[in-house]
Amino acid sequence: MKIINNTIRVIDYVNEKVYNRSTPESFNEYVGELISHIKTNENVRLYNTLSNSTEVISCVLDILKNKDNDKYFVSKNALIANRLLRTEKEAQNRIRRMNVDVRKGSLIQALLQENDIYFYLLAKVEHSDFVDDTDFTFKTGFSKDKKTIWKSCLIDLSNPDASVFDARIYSDTKAKYWSSDFLELQEVITDEENTINAFKSIDSVLNRTLKKNYKSDYVVVRNACISYMKNNEHIDYNNMINCVLENYVPSEIDKNKLLELKNKLYELPEKKKFDRQFNSIPKAINARIGKVYKVNTGIEVKITDSIDNIKETIAAYQDADGARYLRIKTNDEDTYKRYTEMAELYYNIGEPREAIKYFTLAMNLEKN
Repeated sequence: MKIINNTIRVIDYVNEKVYNRSTPESFNEYVGELISHIKTNENVRLYNTLSNSTEVISCVLDILKNKDNDKYFVSKNALIANRLLRTEKEAQNRIRRMNVDVRKGSLIQALLQENDIYFYLLAKVEHSDFVDDTDFTFKTGFSKDKKTIWKSCLIDLSNPDASVFDARIYSDTKAKYWSSDFLELQEVITDEENTINAFKSIDSVLNRTLKKNYKSDYVVVRNACISYMKNNEHIDYNNMINCVLENYVPSEIDKNKLLELKNKLYELPEKKKFDRQFNSIPKAINARIGKVYKVNTGIEVKITDSIDNIKETIAAYQDADGARYLRIKTNDEDTYKRYTEMAELYYNIGEPREAIKYFTLAMNLEKN
């Protein structure tokens, strides 16, 4: 991919300044590596422009029309950088009370060409402190080797006359100031649609792969996926699958089949058309997580939410006579009392068998 032009600017919302940094020709090598890194990053989300007249896209289109004019490129870059400065200042004002800061970094912009198609890159990269070994002074900059990208956007300019433009965005947090406030883009697939499609797709694979022959692993893995999606606001899909399965010790399934399962789950976003990166909407999962398990004639157990330490909460065992039981930990006082009271009632009316049944149930509903 050819780099037609590029700039880098330091965005300092604390002092309300944008610092322009001149770049030597060798800087193109870094930008080229950065572009390659961004292009191969699967954890992006698809967006569309709201129109072709919002500030950033109109500047980008003007740059494309005047692509041979270096001064024009620099002036439009400045407008975009100042918009990011204003956006970050507003975002910082919103989150100040939460003891969280918008991270300060550099904005790289580049006009790119691949064959006859043009792209526009915007990337916010990490700043870190370092010691300059020429004079041993402390300075701030970013690493050539460590490509820590906090935000990026690659705009497709294949049709400069279009009314809507496609963009691929990476963000390391759930914050929407980059996509919504700064770039004025909208998601192609909403967070709720992504949450529902991701959960349904994962659940379908687990049903086909584990449910019939590996019931114990099915319950644990499914519960772990639910727990992750409900307890993490920002979903990085690959990271989620790794967290659930990377160090999972299976009960029944062998390691080769577990690896096959992992690969099947990795392929889902492209197959089922959901993003690898989105903000989770827990309420969209709630209506779909219920599972009912038959325990005995007239008795069923229903799981309605993710369960922490599910192996410790529900356990199976078999006594010396071969009778099988479920031991379920309870933190509900009323439920526990109900079974102990039923056992006492049947004992008092001379029904010892029924009393034993309810006493056993009460003992299996272990109190916390």
